Amino acid sequence: MFISAACAAPIFADEAPTARKTDAQRPNILFIITDDHAVQAMGTCEKDSPIAYPHFNKLAKEGMVFDRSYCANSLCGPSRACILTGRHSHKNGYIFNEGRTPFDGSQPTYPKMLQQAGYQTAIFGKWHLESDPTGFDHWEIFPGQGAYYNPDFISRGQNGKRKVTREEGYATDLVTKKSIDWLEHRDKNKPFALVVGHKAPHRPWMPAERHLGKAKEAVSKLTPPASLEDNYANRPSFLRENEQTIARHMAVYSDLHIMKDLVPEDVRKKIVSPGYGWELGDVKRMNPAQRAAWEKYHKARTEELVELVKSGKIKTEKQMLEWRWRTYMEDYLGSILAVDDSIGELMDYLDKSGLSDNTLVIYCGDQGFYLGEHGLYDKRWIFEETFRMPLIMRWPGHIKPGVRSEAIVQNIDYAPTILATAGADTPENMKTFQGKSLVPLFATGESPDFKDRVIYYAFYENPGEHNAPRHDGVRTPRYTFARLWTSGEYMLFDNEKDPQQMVNVFDDPKYADIVKEIMVEYEKLRDQYEVPADSPGGKGTPIPKFTPSW
Repeated sequence: MFISAACAAPIFADEAPTARKTDAQRPNILFIITDDHAVQAMGTCEKDSPIAYPHFNKLAKEGMVFDRSYCANSLCGPSRACILTGRHSHKNGYIFNEGRTPFDGSQPTYPKMLQQAGYQTAIFGKWHLESDPTGFDHWEIFPGQGAYYNPDFISRGQNGKRKVTREEGYATDLVTKKSIDWLEHRDKNKPFALVVGHKAPHRPWMPAERHLGKAKEAVSKLTPPASLEDNYANRPSFLRENEQTIARHMAVYSDLHIMKDLVPEDVRKKIVSPGYGWELGDVKRMNPAQRAAWEKYHKARTEELVELVKSGKIKTEKQMLEWRWRTYMEDYLGSILAVDDSIGELMDYLDKSGLSDNTLVIYCGDQGFYLGEHGLYDKRWIFEETFRMPLIMRWPGHIKPGVRSEAIVQNIDYAPTILATAGADTPENMKTFQGKSLVPLFATGESPDFKDRVIYYAFYENPGEHNAPRHDGVRTPRYTFARLWTSGEYMLFDNEKDPQQMVNVFDDPKYADIVKEIMVEYEKLRDQYEVPADSPGGKGTPIPKFTPSW
């Protein structure tokens, strides 16, 4: 199924794989990727627009929104590795964010293949794979997560070694400017593939100076998620051991930007969760003008909270939870405003340069994010809010505009899609991918190739931040199944009857036949993707190490 806007559609060319295209036939590729953007806040329609994002909305109307796009591993770096390689984490070797083995850049990736096909390639902003980028003619990347204000950029120095430069400004704006400057000065005789990697809206959710407070009024009118006070009943017991709740695991100074020095000691005891009292170090990067604006706004926020607590207007855990949620939403949604500006600037550049008609624009997040559902923030787990990820594609004359596709797709599909559109879908290249091209969906949003598709997911980070379990599972058109290797538990959700995923029906006798069928699908996909029998591993077992293979 798909929902199509009422608009005149262009003539669509046959997009089946062809012989190598000429430079004039091959599209440019503009790939915009953000960090931790929730599908609940994509801004493409009324349903996913808690505040207005006009440029996201315009991009969605001009392109196709994939409403059932999923990640293969809901963690920033691993998801990006899956996108680059078109392979699952155990096949590309990058299963954690940091602190283990850096991404192996010697393996096949779509940027390398585009280079070989004659494309000029570049990446700016977030990379988050520890190693130096390969497959890019030019790169300027953040160290690790990067910083919102006055970020450092790593580039390749004249001696071939890394060079680190701190640049004044807001990260989203700087990445956008660098990207447009590169587009302006590139070799215009070649098609280009440009990756624009934004930090936003990653924690600690710091909006640009011009956007401080811009989301507050809209957020004041929002209704919290129905599961904000989730008690985790009717699901695996390990869920109660998570360490990513808004109520207990959010740092009021660092995450919610309260100014510690302005909070009386008696109030501190009421608002700070044990073990989560650290302060926001990022303010130390700010110049005097930036810091003055930041502290002026957050001084008022702090004074307001202190008064609410002292007056008794916030005195229960429920009241404090809602205050935390609204403050989190204000900053999270506010940090996306600069991304919306960026999309507007990039699309305007394509229009003014005459590049729009022959440029495939891809927008995606690196996984989903919790906006209070199940009482959580962050990602991890196979719940729909973090498993699903934003995906919009626009290519005039090739992708039907205004369509919302309900085909199940995955981030390992992006690389083969890019290669197919670029005419670089040679057997040698395509055999390295575990995903499949989305080109058959471009005309209508649906295709027999994607009917009743089942996809595989795996998460490895335990022990690790937020105490999510090692688990893997599958998503069918109706059901979500997961095996929690860390705790030895299983869960099955009937997403048709229980879209909020509040009741585990794995042991419900009425679902006995479904359990048998889905376990067959699960083992089938593990075999198909060559998942080792002991992976991702149970509690107390070593974290697996994988050598890239294809």
